[in-house]
Order: sequence, then C-alpha cells, then structure tokens
Amino acid sequence: MKLLSPPNSPFHKARVEAMMCNLASLRSVREFADSFKAKKLPLHVLVCNAAVCTQPWNLTEDGLESTFQICHLGHFLLVQCLQDVLRRSAPARVVVVSSESHRFTDLLDSCGKVDLDLVSPQKKDYWSMLAYNRAKLCNILFSSELHRRLSPYGVTSNAVHPGNMMYTSIHRSWWLMTLLFTLARPFTKSMVRKKRA
Repeated sequence: MKLLSPPNSPFHKARVEAMMCNLASLRSVREFADSFKAKKLPLHVLVCNAAVCTQPWNLTEDGLESTFQICHLGHFLLVQCLQDVLRRSAPARVVVVSSESHRFTDLLDSCGKVDLDLVSPQKKDYWSMLAYNRAKLCNILFSSELHRRLSPYGVTSNAVHPGNMMYTSIHRSWWLMTLLFTLARPFTKSMVRKKRA
C-alpha cells in the first residue's frame, strides 16, 4: 500500500508494507524476524510498543503468562533476532514503550534476589495490574542494558513513558480501570491540547 506524501517530498514514492507478528508466540516472532531479514532492508528505528493490560490470567502457546510475554518477552526476542540488522544499519535506535507504572512493583524476593517466578506467575499468584507493572519494569531494565551493550556500535535504546494523553482501549477488560481512566480524562491533555502547549 502507498503512503501518500506531498508531491515535492523526497518520500513521494514511499511504500508502507504491513507484516504480522504475534508477540504471544515466540515462533511467530522468530518467523517475523526471518521474513524481515529476507527483505535485506536497513532498520534504523525499531519501536517496541505493543501491550496488554488488565487481562485475565492466561498462558501462551509457549507456556508463559500472557501479559509478560506480550508486553516484554516478545519484544525482547524480536530485538535479539534483529540485533545484527540494527548494528549493520547504524545509526539506529530502539524505542521501548514502558509505563510510569513500572515504579509500583519490583522483581526481588525477600532475600533481595530477582525472583523469576514473579515475571510469569502461576494463576493463584496472578494480579493483572501487577503483572503489567512488572512487565514494564522489565522493559526499563532491558532498554538500559541494551543501550549499554549496543551504543558502542551506533545503536541507542531509550525507554519512554507514553503519557496519559493518549486514549486507548488497553484497559478494556477491567471495568475499574476504565472508570478510573474516564474520571481522570478531564485532567489530562488531549493530542490537540498537547500541540497547543
């Protein structure tokens, strides 16, 4: 499909091509990466933005809790699979969309060590908002370490909080969160108000 640009733009003949990737399937992520590599295209910007929130407990086909896999592990694997393309394409950038909610959790057990059972909990230990917060903390830690490892090769990584001005349906499966977002909306910026500021 064509992306229309102004006639005098150097990108007037630019094309946009959609490729499907299911982050709830590590097989799908690998297949996506292989398909992209086969195109022999440079990769200057990779935005890791997909997320789910307030979902009921569910396991993916890989046997992992779905919020963790979709919000973090799928992106982690995608970046790992495309790391060589990013390095060849330098300067390049990875943008990991996290959330301010990463502040409201941790990944440490009572001894102060990382507890891997917290990132992909069993059903009896699952709370949807906490699962989301933990996945977003993983996003921050991943982006920081990725930047440390790849910046010498011209690939930077940044984690960002998208802000609460973007209205999405990410909270659609939990009525309480939908109510809170609705009540908070008058006190947040819309895209129109953001542009004026």
